[in-house]
Amino acid sequence: MLNSKNVLILAPHTDDAELGAGGLISRLARAGAYITEIVFTGAGDRKMEAVFAAEVMGINNIKFWDMPIRRLGEHRQDILDGLIELRGQPDLVIMPSLRDTHQDHQTVAQEGWRAFKNTNLLGYEEPWNDMHYDAQLFVKVSEMDIANKIKAVQCYKSQAGKAYCDSEYIISLARVRGVQAGVEYAESFNIMRQIIR
Repeated sequence: MLNSKNVLILAPHTDDAELGAGGLISRLARAGAYITEIVFTGAGDRKMEAVFAAEVMGINNIKFWDMPIRRLGEHRQDILDGLIELRGQPDLVIMPSLRDTHQDHQTVAQEGWRAFKNTNLLGYEEPWNDMHYDAQLFVKVSEMDIANKIKAVQCYKSQAGKAYCDSEYIISLARVRGVQAGVEYAESFNIMRQIIR
């Protein structure tokens, strides 16, 4: 999966990609992957924050679908139809875990699962939304990747003060996952689908 050349990130909200998979995104970008991010909700002023964060992460293309926050379930079919149009393009899709309790995250994860049946799928970790997260895959990330993740999260001035945006929290979680994986820093993911060809 780390050799993926065309990566799609599904982010229900503007900061989800960075918080859930920022280290892996940075690592993939440094390895030369072409990375597209779909943000399903626009959230007004947070759009520009997301554009700046995408630049920091090395994301090549960011798209906003401008759906209403906390109402993605009402647009389930539109989401599925839009994702099906992209089928066959990415060789790796990174999205929320199927066990994430946020209603928007659940919708994106479920429709991503349906749309990309023949694609490698990873579910990212956001511990504040998932008390029973099952860490199945650990990805070693570098100090530079963690620094990029922190810089990207700091682009969200509107989210300043939230505990999960704090740089110490981001470093601590990466260290915990690193201890579990026997490396300095890591991020963890659910393996939702892995295809070996």
